[in-house]
Amino acid sequence: MKRVFLLSLSLVLGLGAFAQNRVMKNDAQKAVANSKIVAVGNEMTTDASTYAPQASKSVVINRYDDMEDGEVLWTNYDLQSNQYVANRMYQMPNGNVAAVATMSHEANQTASDRGTGYNFFDGSDWGDQPDARVEPFKTGWPSIAQFGSNGEILLAHGDGHMQCFIRTTAGEGEWTYVGALPDHPEGYAYTTEYPTWPRIVTCGSNHNIAVAAAVLQHSISSDETDLQTVMWRSENPADINSWTINYGPLHDLETPWDHNQFSADDYCMAANGHNVAIMYSGCLTNSVWMFKSTDDGATWEATRVWENPYEGREFDEEPAWGMEDTLFMPMNGSIVIDNAGTVHVALNTFEMEHTLENEPGYYTYYSGRAVDGILYWNDTQVAPIQSTDGNPHHAARLWWPSEESGYVHMIPDSTKWIGYIPMYEGYSWENDKYYMSGTEYVSKFYGASGHPALSCDPNGNLACAFSSPNVTRDNGANYLRSIYVSYRNVEEGYWHQVEDDITEDVMLMYSECLFTCAAQNTINPGEYWFSYQADEQIGFYWGSNASQAAASENTIHVTKVIANPEFTNVEETEATEAIYGIYPNPATDFIVVNSAMNANATITFVNLAGQTVKSFAQNLTMGENTISIDLESGVYFCTVNANGFNKTTKVVVK
Repeated sequence: MKRVFLLSLSLVLGLGAFAQNRVMKNDAQKAVANSKIVAVGNEMTTDASTYAPQASKSVVINRYDDMEDGEVLWTNYDLQSNQYVANRMYQMPNGNVAAVATMSHEANQTASDRGTGYNFFDGSDWGDQPDARVEPFKTGWPSIAQFGSNGEILLAHGDGHMQCFIRTTAGEGEWTYVGALPDHPEGYAYTTEYPTWPRIVTCGSNHNIAVAAAVLQHSISSDETDLQTVMWRSENPADINSWTINYGPLHDLETPWDHNQFSADDYCMAANGHNVAIMYSGCLTNSVWMFKSTDDGATWEATRVWENPYEGREFDEEPAWGMEDTLFMPMNGSIVIDNAGTVHVALNTFEMEHTLENEPGYYTYYSGRAVDGILYWNDTQVAPIQSTDGNPHHAARLWWPSEESGYVHMIPDSTKWIGYIPMYEGYSWENDKYYMSGTEYVSKFYGASGHPALSCDPNGNLACAFSSPNVTRDNGANYLRSIYVSYRNVEEGYWHQVEDDITEDVMLMYSECLFTCAAQNTINPGEYWFSYQADEQIGFYWGSNASQAAASENTIHVTKVIANPEFTNVEETEATEAIYGIYPNPATDFIVVNSAMNANATITFVNLAGQTVKSFAQNLTMGENTISIDLESGVYFCTVNANGFNKTTKVVVK
């Protein structure tokens, strides 16, 4: 089981709006709880009418036409993930798509029929919903990938081992049982355990090499578990004797934090050609690690994507210790590798703090609009992710203090941020309607927006779907979750945030939508495939903190969205905004300019008297540009002129 430290919950918020930024009142109340989550609400007295409506869906062309949404299977077993939902879909070169989920049709806690629910899109329609699992024995947590030119390979844990199945033609015929993969690396101390929660990808010249990951968990005592990440590899996956098992690449880190850190569903994998990547995230006391292989998983290179400033520290260490600042921390996420070999990462974030006046093990957890977001990074960028103010606690931060006391605003840095809880004109946020029963949702989301899923087209354009509360979908007691999608054009380099709600359908009016997954690489430009689970009862029936008293029928949906060709083929000079971020604010001796393109720019500072105090030329590259300034303390208007575009921002220099 994942260790969940002593948490408490406080939700934010009031609303307000200033200039072009989204700005909100941050009235967060802080609470501390012992061994449980306590939801603390506060009255909302806000006027949301000052907000612009949610995005106009300018990217998607088939939103109200034919989304090709299919209900591919149903299940009473509703716990599709502990944190990540990954490697459960893929698209064949001919356009066919396979999707799997953990399925049980038993309406009780036995689930003796539990196993892989599978469905297949043959280019025109989905097959009949399955009435039985793929495997002849009970399994869970399936993972699937293309195998060879036309086949597919399936991995799931069950019957005391990691079980492997293949078939030579995807979507057709009987599955062949390859066998049980090796259980332990050489020297593993606890031979009664077997690996669980698998991920599998295929790589090589023809999807002929399989690489898979899982975790070994041994319970030493009621409050101590030995955790080891493992990895398999085979160059002939149809031969069970060809599979080898070793400790995962975390084991090769120079730090001693290679095990007892990452646990159930704290990882996801991606592959494209000879490139393979695995990301580990979801540990409160470790960083986010990404390992990349360019030789089909034979060797790995480590990258610390996000650095935890308290890496390796236990929250219950003596003596009690405190954070010097609240920490904005990523947890679950998604990765994909484009055709150029770049690894793209999406991570959800939340805010937490630890205080000295409390006993060891106490910290406060925040989840709400003023801290929420989905973070983006790729491996052409600086690692670990840096904060614009130089504070490592803020590297994963979206909302920043405003000049107006008590308010926060979202930095308009859409190269770094994918999405957040959507805001709708005329709708206020009420804390009491944000569902967070016990630790049930905390351990699945942490941040309010979670389960990001990346899909990449052959040109490198990205779409990211994620689950987030929707204030327009209210069952009377709680906000229901919707699946939102943001889009990134490879030439523009920034995200069109929260462009689409793919669950905006009358049939899903009272459904909670979560556990987002994606077909990582698609074959057509501007085409993206996502799956999600829809349930008319909020909360879970399965799990240690399940709130539902009885099972309910959950449907697994798969949706294809198509981007407008004008979006997928935007030329570099056609970006709607060349400059869309100038920060930090207040600034000291530098500013950061976010550019949508490479450009020769002129940067000008004008004081409140209208006098130009500084003007200089600057070469900008796409993304973040850190620029030194030498100005006296005061208030200035900073204008960046690039390729005929102008961006002016009021900047306070301290």
